Amino acid sequence: MERHFHPFSMLRAQAAGNGACEALCFPATESRLSFQELLDDATALAHGLIGLGVKPGEHVVLLAENRSEWVVSQMAVAATGAVFTPLNTHYRHDDLIVALQLSQARTVLTSGRFRSNAWLETLRKAKDDLHHVRHIVTIGFEEPDLMSFAGLIRAGRNAAGTLPVPNPDAPAALLFTSGTTGHPKGAVLTHAAMMVDAFETAERLGIMHGDRWTSIIPLFHCAGCIMNVLGCLQKGGCYVGVPAFDPVAMFEVIQTERCTALSGVPTSYLAMLDHPQRREFDLTSLRTGSCGGADCNPDMLQRCAAEYPIPQVCQLYGMTETSTVVACPTTNDPLRFSTVGRPLPSCEVRIMDPETGATLPANKIGEIQARGPMIMSGYHDHPDATAESLIDGGWLRTGDLGSLNDTGHLVIAGGRLKDMIIRGGENIYPVEIENLLDEHPGVASVAVLGLPDDYYGERVAAAVVSAGAVGAAELQAFCKDRIAGFKIPAVFYETKELPLTPSGKVKKNELRGWIEGGRLPTLT
Repeated sequence: MERHFHPFSMLRAQAAGNGACEALCFPATESRLSFQELLDDATALAHGLIGLGVKPGEHVVLLAENRSEWVVSQMAVAATGAVFTPLNTHYRHDDLIVALQLSQARTVLTSGRFRSNAWLETLRKAKDDLHHVRHIVTIGFEEPDLMSFAGLIRAGRNAAGTLPVPNPDAPAALLFTSGTTGHPKGAVLTHAAMMVDAFETAERLGIMHGDRWTSIIPLFHCAGCIMNVLGCLQKGGCYVGVPAFDPVAMFEVIQTERCTALSGVPTSYLAMLDHPQRREFDLTSLRTGSCGGADCNPDMLQRCAAEYPIPQVCQLYGMTETSTVVACPTTNDPLRFSTVGRPLPSCEVRIMDPETGATLPANKIGEIQARGPMIMSGYHDHPDATAESLIDGGWLRTGDLGSLNDTGHLVIAGGRLKDMIIRGGENIYPVEIENLLDEHPGVASVAVLGLPDDYYGERVAAAVVSAGAVGAAELQAFCKDRIAGFKIPAVFYETKELPLTPSGKVKKNELRGWIEGGRLPTLT
C-alpha cells in the first residue's frame, strides 16, 4: 500500500483497501472498530469539533485512559488540522493545570476520571485558572451542562462542509515529556515526523498486515500513540488495547486475541516472566515485540524470547523528542538483546564528549545525539530549552549516555548525563552498578545515584527494594570482586518502592529528595 505521511490520509487509504479489517480492539470494554468504522467515527468527530469552533493550529487536549475513543480522537484532531495534546493520566492538580495553561487549549475531551484521579472535578474547581477552556467534552458519560463525545459524533455525522486538506508538515502533536525533574515540557511534533518514525520502527520489528499488536504502554505516551497506533495504521495491523497493566489480564488478552506483537517496559516484562500463572496461558501467538523506556537487562530479555516465548523481541531506544524511536534492531539481529540496534534509516546518531563537545570514536561513552526528520520542532513556548536541546543544525542533545560499537549498533550506557556520578574525578555510570545488584537474589529493584560528599565531590548511594533479608555489608561484598572499589555504593537505603515515570524510569531527583528529607532508613 502507498505510504502516507498524514495519519488521516493513511486511514482513508486503509479504509479503501482494507475497510472490513479490524483496526482497534479493546477487549476490556468489548469495543472493536474496523478501519472503515474508525474512519467514519473520526470523520464525524472532526466535523463535530469544527462545529465547536476548533481551528487548524490550535491545541485540543485529551485526558482519558486507554480506550477506543482515544484513538478516534487522535485521528479526528489530525483531520481538523488542530494539534493533538494528550495528557498524562497520572497528572494531579498542579501538573494538569500547568499543562493546560501552557497549551492554552480551548477544547478538552475527558473521560472524567481514572482510578482515583478525578480530572473533571479538578477542571471544575480550577475554572478560574483556566479561562481559555471553552468546551469540555465528556467521554463515556453525560453531564447536563457539557457536550458529550457521543453527541459530538452525532452532530458531526449530519454536518455539511469539507475537512481541511491534510498537511504532513504541520504541527500535529504537543506531547509532554514524562520528565524526571521539574514540570514537563511540551515537544512539538509534525505528522510527517511521527509517521516516518512509526513506519521505520514497524519495519524493523517486522510488523505486517493482519498483525495484532498489544502494549502495556499508556496511549498518552509517545510509544503508545505513535509507535503502536501509527505503526498499526501504516501496516494494516490491529492495535489491541488494555486500560492498564496487569500480568494476568495481559496473558488473557494475548491468548484470547492471538496477539502477535507486544510492547512493554522492563518492569512489565519481568512481572510477566516471573508470574506463577504465566504457564497456564497459551502465548505462542507472540512473534515480535519491543522493550524500551528504561535500561533493559539483556539476560532478562533473552529469557523472555525463549520462555514466553516471544522469539523476535528486542530492546529499542528513543524519547518523546524523537517521535519515539531513534534505534531499533531487526528481528534477526543477534545483538538485539545487548544493544538497541542500529539507528533507524532516516536517523543519524553521534556520540559527543559531554565536556569538550568533540565527536567520540566507536566504543567510547558519551552523550547520544540524534538528527533526522523525526526530531521535534522544539519545545512549545520554551525557546531557551529548545536552543539548549537542538544544536548544530538540528542535532538533538538527548542527555542520555551511550556508545556506538564497531558495527554501528547503539549501546545504552545507562542513565542520563545528569545522573552520571563523578567521584574523585572518576566517571561512574549508575546502570552498571544497578545491573550488578539486580543479580542479587535479595534485591527486587534498585536505583543508584550520587550524593554530595565534601571530600570526593560525590559518593555512590543505592536505594534498594528488597526481595528478602539482605544487608548493606552483604551487598557490598557481592560487588567487591565484580566492579572497581570506587563504584561500590558507600551507603544503601531501604525503600518499599522507587518513584517512577509512566515509562518506568526512576525519578532520581525525587529519590534524592526522599533521602535528603530523611524518608528512607539506611540499610544496615
